[in-house]
Amino acid sequence: MARFSIGWSVLVLSAVPFGAVAQAEPLFQCAFANGKTVVLETDETGVSYRFGRPGQTPELALHRPYDQINVTPWPGVGRSIWEDLSLHNGAVTYRLWGALDRLSEDHNLSAGLIVEKGDEELARLECLPDSLNYAVFSFSDAYEAAGYCWNFEDFIWQESCE
Repeated sequence: MARFSIGWSVLVLSAVPFGAVAQAEPLFQCAFANGKTVVLETDETGVSYRFGRPGQTPELALHRPYDQINVTPWPGVGRSIWEDLSLHNGAVTYRLWGALDRLSEDHNLSAGLIVEKGDEELARLECLPDSLNYAVFSFSDAYEAAGYCWNFEDFIWQESCE
């Protein structure tokens, strides 16, 4: 069974004393039909992404500071409550997405990974529902906890929030 919650304050990043090791907080995790998994974690410095087979060295591990990731929040309309988070590795973009069908009786949760190079889609993987660990709005919540806020007039994240 997929684990999810709806909330505006899913993740809180805490201050870490100087010299202390940053503790990663899980943000998103799932397995795919090909036997591989993706894990997304946050800490006060940014977002870590790992992809590969469980128990083995990741095929790809990235860490990006918050100012180098893109979060697209739910626009407030449509059948699904959704958001996505993108990380870049050179010309390749790794976009994780999550969605909750708000009109279905069961409020089905789905998620996945899209890998793109420019306009070309290189891969599209859907999370196995029973493996999914994701909370709706958690990408946006993590970005807000890092000090960013959504500007509804310009449709952008900004660092100075008023």
